[in-house]
Amino acid sequence: MKKIDITSNIKPKKNNDLNILTSGAFAAPLFEILKSYKNNKSIKLYFGSSFGDAKNSVPTRLKQKQVFDIICLSADAYNEFNKKKLIKNYTKVDIVDSEIAFAVKKNNKVEYNYNPFLFVQLVKQSKKIAIAASASGIYLKQKIFPKLKVKNYHVVKGKRIGSVIAEDKTFDLGFQQYSELLPYENKVNLVGTLPTQMKKRFTFSLAYQRQNEKIEQIDKFLSFLKTKKVSSIIKKKGLTPLV
Repeated sequence: MKKIDITSNIKPKKNNDLNILTSGAFAAPLFEILKSYKNNKSIKLYFGSSFGDAKNSVPTRLKQKQVFDIICLSADAYNEFNKKKLIKNYTKVDIVDSEIAFAVKKNNKVEYNYNPFLFVQLVKQSKKIAIAASASGIYLKQKIFPKLKVKNYHVVKGKRIGSVIAEDKTFDLGFQQYSELLPYENKVNLVGTLPTQMKKRFTFSLAYQRQNEKIEQIDKFLSFLKTKKVSSIIKKKGLTPLV
């Protein structure tokens, strides 16, 4: 498997490969899962955030009529796209639950221990906050930040928040799904997930069409996702398996 290019808008070609489009929260676990899948040479992996208008986002790709055999996206996004008829005649399978986490600069020692007061204090003292242009960012800017009267956040498109906090000197706090921040734990201080009172579980799903001529390949892959080996990988990547 080749390394995932999160900024690419490469379009899938009609072929015999299993073309999979994944959103950020499941990208790192899926890449690891595919290393253990014996048929991984016949799989092509593409990236796109569940929401937003970035050139490689799932809605942008769907509007461009790009066709994928399996789409991994947030359940909320699936429901929205289904209403808008961007996704037609697809079967949905919930695969993992995810949580929002946050990170600061590597040398910044933060006292937190899931104390909501300390969390609010950290957010309000931050000079510039990075949030993702996806399900986690939407939740924060619609539900959490308005209550805290926080406005100094910036929606980052096409970049992982972990890399932004590690490399951009102007940002001192960043939020994204835990599984997306985890790969950067050696470059940032991954403080933890949101306080209990503010938590929201995000379910991520697989969507596919039963009438697809590659349904046998799809079913084999879905069966592999239900194995103990895959369940272990998912847990190590900061997600809760549902299959």
